Amino acid sequence: MTYLVIVFDIKDSRKIANREALQYKLIDTIKEANQLYSNIIVRDFIITIGDEWQGLFKYPCDFQKVIDFFNRRLVDTSFYCGIGVGTISIHNFELTVNQLDGPAFHLARDAIKLAKQKNLPFVMLGDWLL
Repeated sequence: MTYLVIVFDIKDSRKIANREALQYKLIDTIKEANQLYSNIIVRDFIITIGDEWQGLFKYPCDFQKVIDFFNRRLVDTSFYCGIGVGTISIHNFELTVNQLDGPAFHLARDAIKLAKQKNLPFVMLGDWLL
């Protein structure tokens, strides 16, 4: 089965004046996204590292709506988005998204790294490219 992993990371978060307020807003926004998109989410978004968050989705899905949602809620906050499309190797969905693994996660991680290297807002990689 094919899945879609989305990883977001806020640009230059250490330079944000009121980072604590942004963190709380991010937490609330993630909670809202998890409820709003529960019909396509396999494992909820969670914050994985500081200002980075990821989620696992059914594929295909309208991931652009999810990206747009975060853009609307996190006004005046720039972030990178990396998407990986592929299989996963751990299928125990009682685990949180950061405990899962597989090619879709590796591709999403590669995509977010590429987005940062090239200063692109969005990069998508998939098994079909390999």
